[in-house]
Amino acid sequence: MKCREESNKDAELAKVRELIAEAYKLMNSDTNKCIKISKEALQLSDKYQFGVGQGMAYMHIGLGYFHRSEYYNALKNYLKAEPFFQKENYWYGLRSIYNNIGLVYNQWNDLENALKYFHKNLALEAKFNGPKLSSTILNNIGRIYLQLDDFDQAVKYFTESLKLCEEHKLPYMNSVCYDNLGKTYLELGDTLKAEEFYEKSISLKTGIKDYAGLSNVYQNKATLLIKSEEYKTALKMLDKAMDFASKVNEQSQIASIYLKYANVYEKLDDPIKQKEFLEKSLSIAELHQLRSTALKAYTALSQFYQNKTDYKKALYFTQKGQQIKDFLSDEKKNSAIQEMKIRMEVERTEHEKEILQHKNDELESMNAQILDQKKMLEQAEKELKQLNQNLEKKVIEETKKRRLQEQIIIQKSKLESLGRLAAGIAHEINQPVGLIKIATQNLFHKYKNNKITDTYLKEKSAFVEDNINRINKIIEHIRLFSREQQQDNKQKIDVKEIVNNAISMIGMQFKNHNIAIQKDFKENHFKTIGNKYRLEQVVLNLLSNARDALDEKFDELDDAKKIIIRLYPEGNIIVLEVEDNGCGLSQQTIYHVFDPFYTTKPESRGTGLGLSICYGIIQEMDGNISMESKKGKFTLVKIKLPSYSRKA
Repeated sequence: MKCREESNKDAELAKVRELIAEAYKLMNSDTNKCIKISKEALQLSDKYQFGVGQGMAYMHIGLGYFHRSEYYNALKNYLKAEPFFQKENYWYGLRSIYNNIGLVYNQWNDLENALKYFHKNLALEAKFNGPKLSSTILNNIGRIYLQLDDFDQAVKYFTESLKLCEEHKLPYMNSVCYDNLGKTYLELGDTLKAEEFYEKSISLKTGIKDYAGLSNVYQNKATLLIKSEEYKTALKMLDKAMDFASKVNEQSQIASIYLKYANVYEKLDDPIKQKEFLEKSLSIAELHQLRSTALKAYTALSQFYQNKTDYKKALYFTQKGQQIKDFLSDEKKNSAIQEMKIRMEVERTEHEKEILQHKNDELESMNAQILDQKKMLEQAEKELKQLNQNLEKKVIEETKKRRLQEQIIIQKSKLESLGRLAAGIAHEINQPVGLIKIATQNLFHKYKNNKITDTYLKEKSAFVEDNINRINKIIEHIRLFSREQQQDNKQKIDVKEIVNNAISMIGMQFKNHNIAIQKDFKENHFKTIGNKYRLEQVVLNLLSNARDALDEKFDELDDAKKIIIRLYPEGNIIVLEVEDNGCGLSQQTIYHVFDPFYTTKPESRGTGLGLSICYGIIQEMDGNISMESKKGKFTLVKIKLPSYSRKA
């Protein structure tokens, strides 16, 4: 069975790698499918906690959004990928992420941050020496300087990248370097050198069948020819560019080529062709959410209709273009805030995952303990049956049987208490955790809107600290509850305090069951001698039984469910009553309620040991416990304990 599970895991992890490889191929041609496939890879990676797979999935989701010009969503997913790569020491992935983040900032024209992330990438060369990746980064830095019109620096970085490519025989990146050098010399006005580098790029790209790259180079050559007013030849270059882009279904390039066709036909004074190609470009850009290309198309169509004096259509396209400008401008303006917000979201998600994992580990540990206890119990029950078949055996064997029965009672009682505590803890801790979450969200909202004050910060900090203290108090109480029950630790105890502690343990659980708990305490001081945690176990057992009786009688949302807890003196006796208006018990049942293993509940909901244990604990405290009930009406459990003054 274990081998089959391992085999399934290996198969699904192999599937993750296949999905990532497929998403990489589609990130330009079909961004929607790229994102969808990457999310499938993420689900499988989450299932097996495959850190590298999780990081790669987030990175490729980001790549899909990047090629749709949704840079905020791209950045969000890149930053989600970062901690997975850091945790796994996957330096290739981390370097790729820094490159991609730099490209986002480049799109926002935040060149300072773009350079920062490109240099963070280069700083990791000692961790992962990937010549291809380093060459890519050097090219990206060169492009930044090309945008800044710092042509000397641009040539420096492109040349450094070219040297690396030639040294390590990287034909694809080598062709990219030639292409970028061609663009640089075109900007410098040296058309001969530009043409020389473009031809070198074409030669390499043809050899490696880089059709997308060939399409790009022929577009650059067309741009060179347009500047030289060689429009007919420029159209031939664009035809070649279109052929290569169509081979790989590169929709973003096809949309860009249509724009260049429109530009040439404008120069050739052919408005019909110009309009046709502008509309083709816009159609693709809108379909694939290529916002930068769509903006160029809207701008060109607006100018086209202005020239035709059709101002209504010109205004329409101007407004559409302005919407994209506003979108891109808002992304750029908010880039720093967005990064901080995303990082906070990522950190919070990781923290929540750690908490969830910790809880899962605890539950697995508890389940293992329960299974061990169950095995022990099954073994003990077999031995008990054997003893029952041999009643004629000696007195010592009878004594052993009784001791074994006592162990069974203790073990089953522990399991019942464990179940109640687990449910109570979850409900009680979830409430302050929820309040802390809301408080931190409010703080972030105030901070984001620059409305936070020292007074508000102190107030919220105190509120968060109070709820943390509340959680600590609950955990400390559970620790003591578990430890002190094992010890015969008798001392002066406050019955009222014990009742309140028990209610606090299960308060939220009962509230979720729509059960009202009413307290009727006649005095403030009810002292007796005993073990406070064992008495608390008694109260928890009685409240649990009352809850079951109420749930059996009433619907889930019925607000008539009620428990009354009374505490009052009766001479030198302390009287504690727990009454519910639940389903009640028959008189015949009441005679047996304190017998071990006697229960009216299904086997899955009770062992019949709770009231038997309660009876034993109250007897140890020199008290007594009794029950009154009427079928369908109520149940009242009454406990009488000697007051401390009498014992003194």
